[in-house]
Amino acid sequence: MQKLRLMNWIRIPIRTGRGPAVALYAAFLFLLAAALIAAVSVTLIRNAARGARRESTAELEGGARVGASAFGTLRANLRVQASQLATSLPLQRAVVRHEEIELRRIARARRARVMLDGRAYGALAPPPRISSTATITDGMNVLATVTMALPLGKDVLTLLRQATPMQNHAALMLVRNGRVIAGGPKRAPVRLRDGRVIFGGTSFAAEAAPLGVADASVLAVQPVAAIEAQYAGYRRFVLLVALLTLSLAGLLAMRLARPVARVLGDVARLSRQAGTDALSGLANRRGLNERLDDELERAVRNDTRVCFVLADIDDFKEINDGFGHQTGDKVIRAVGQALAGAVRELDFPARYGGEEFALILPGSSLADGARTAERIRRAISQVEVAGPAGEAATVTASFGIAEFPTYANAEALVAAADAALYQAKRSGKDQVATATLQGQDASGDLPASVASLV
Repeated sequence: MQKLRLMNWIRIPIRTGRGPAVALYAAFLFLLAAALIAAVSVTLIRNAARGARRESTAELEGGARVGASAFGTLRANLRVQASQLATSLPLQRAVVRHEEIELRRIARARRARVMLDGRAYGALAPPPRISSTATITDGMNVLATVTMALPLGKDVLTLLRQATPMQNHAALMLVRNGRVIAGGPKRAPVRLRDGRVIFGGTSFAAEAAPLGVADASVLAVQPVAAIEAQYAGYRRFVLLVALLTLSLAGLLAMRLARPVARVLGDVARLSRQAGTDALSGLANRRGLNERLDDELERAVRNDTRVCFVLADIDDFKEINDGFGHQTGDKVIRAVGQALAGAVRELDFPARYGGEEFALILPGSSLADGARTAERIRRAISQVEVAGPAGEAATVTASFGIAEFPTYANAEALVAAADAALYQAKRSGKDQVATATLQGQDASGDLPASVASLV
């Protein structure tokens, strides 16, 4: 059904075998091929870029985790070193004997700090740092404490890099309190968003892992340009293949344009015939049903109204019997022309079957539909069709109108309009009748010749 509506919308030139129509179809085929080639090329390049980004993200995440794990190993080693120093005989002897000179020498040699009787021997690295403390006891009381520290800086970062395999152009940084402390621009702010961070105007892919101390973390970074360079060669290859394919598509489009134009012309004619009544030139019952379903769906979405009008030529059998079927056919054509000429562009006139016609009025209230029907009724009453002997056959029609959403679906809407049409026939023909629910009579807003069915 959708195909029929599409083909009715696209105006196909009748002379499809040569001339401008062939060039038009050649251009259409070329553009279609170009769009497909472009879509495939873009998809391939995007997939390659996505794959490179995923691979980089996975490696950076792994690098950050390995770096954090290596940092944990450093802390454990520091604890072992502090314990070993605390249990060493030279230090214990100096503590027991209060040998200050020896305590200072040991502390300086081991980069440690010994606290004895409230006095400190040796100094620790300035913060930020990691530290570990061990105690020296006599079994009951703490005699002294030994603290060893390692500054969070280049030395720690060097150890982490040695333990962490990284891709080319990738690096590790130490970050504390949202600023770089080692491995990058000192004290540069780190704003990690969607796996990206910017330093000095350069964008980096980045992943972080916490170190669990001093609000510090390890940041694994790689320039975005380096990631893009990984699939740059593939992108150039795809674009080259796309250009070659596009050239072949242009040649094929020129050769296929003529037969395609013929086939589409035939399809367009068949489609129009399938949705058009041959006698009246209006849409047929099939097209009417499709359009009514579409308009009701649109009305539900937009909370608007739709009027449905049924019209029936009065005493059509007498016209056929008195003037012949050829005159009856002329009457059908004349009424179809009157109907098509009296409606808006967005309205939809159709032949319902036999001497019956239908009209869909989107956005029209019941009163609007009645006024339109009355205008068409007057136009039809002016129609005169010449009979076989030259005598004039006059024509009138009766109308029945129903409104959505008063009638909530297509079946109820058509049935209500049909009942209103029957009322117009019973009331003397050549008039308009509306179908309203009890308590919703719109006849006060309608022309004088309009009857209301309640």
